[in-house]
Amino acid sequence: MDEKSFWHIPVLFQEYIDSLNISITKRNIVVDCTLWLGGHAAGIIRKLHEGDVFIGFDLDNDNLKSSRETIEKSVGGFAKENGITIRCIHANFRDIKAKLSELGIDTVTAVCYDLWVSSAHFDDADRGFSFRFAGKLDMRFDRENDGKTAYDLVNRMSEKELIEILRIYGEEPKARFIAEAIVKARKLKPLETTEELTKLIEETSYDPKSVVRSFQGIRIAVNDEFGSIETSLKDTISLLSPEGRCSVITFHSLEDRLVKQIFAEYLQAERDEFTGQDITPALIKKVTKKPILPTEEEMKQNKRSRSAKLRIVEKK
Repeated sequence: MDEKSFWHIPVLFQEYIDSLNISITKRNIVVDCTLWLGGHAAGIIRKLHEGDVFIGFDLDNDNLKSSRETIEKSVGGFAKENGITIRCIHANFRDIKAKLSELGIDTVTAVCYDLWVSSAHFDDADRGFSFRFAGKLDMRFDRENDGKTAYDLVNRMSEKELIEILRIYGEEPKARFIAEAIVKARKLKPLETTEELTKLIEETSYDPKSVVRSFQGIRIAVNDEFGSIETSLKDTISLLSPEGRCSVITFHSLEDRLVKQIFAEYLQAERDEFTGQDITPALIKKVTKKPILPTEEEMKQNKRSRSAKLRIVEKK
């Protein structure tokens, strides 16, 4: 097993797996849209039986390799003995519909998302996700993709665009001052490392949380995280079979708000404004009225679980 998998603790582990409502009598096709290091995936596969299919997505090839190793060592033998098909795919979960179509799948029984960023990303200086370590300004989940990096965003976007990213995605109250400082600094020399960017933000804003918020905003923009979530969740709802479940773990308010808004579109029936009659029925229903939160015990054991919320909906 990859060394990273030993210290990675999956959040809301049992609650997440149980939320998928995996059938013991019918064939299950379960999609894990965020494999990360394979912790949740291994637990899900152990709930499957003969003829079932597990499909996992990850945009990061390093994570994909680690998750494959975790799955193979944890449940590989179990899957083979029980005739369970496992496929791990290097792809953005926004492509869920196209990738499943390539496999001849147009209906699934459960889809799950563990959003936010894996611990491995934050704890790897080379990835540039964390201000705690000196590293290049990268922040891409998929480093094999030639798309824009944090370096590109910080050094090439206009001041107005930077303000919007920091304000909208980072909820940073001093977005204007930080953007102005970035534009001024890069005229003399491009900002190349997390250390340089951290120092600039700290010198511009005396609020220690500004660095955290700014890095969050830049990371979300680099990976178009919210665009991917919206596209994927809408396609997931169309893919679910009747009584199929979609479970989503979020870790910050912006992410959670987006998931709530997307689900809300499908929780209400479309009504005729004149007759008041339903034209299109609601496609999904909530499984729990409120999101499931970590227990006090879990939060003590895993501080990264403190802000987690699990939302579950079911196809009607």
